[in-house]
Amino acid sequence: MAHVTLKHLRYFDALAREQHFGRAADACSVTQPALSMQIQELELSLGIPLVERTRAGIRLTPKGEEIALR
Repeated sequence: MAHVTLKHLRYFDALAREQHFGRAADACSVTQPALSMQIQELELSLGIPLVERTRAGIRLTPKGEEIALR
């Protein structure tokens, strides 16, 4: 199990604010695949889904919303 890093939290914060992987990646100055991989690592580390991926974009799960508020 990986550790949660500040990078994970920074990327998740950007994703929660932007509600879009591409815009969040731009805000963090990384590629979309790199941001997506970091979010997946964070979800694996925490053992919970934080984001629901849909055709229309993303939506935070209830746990994702709770973490985003912190």
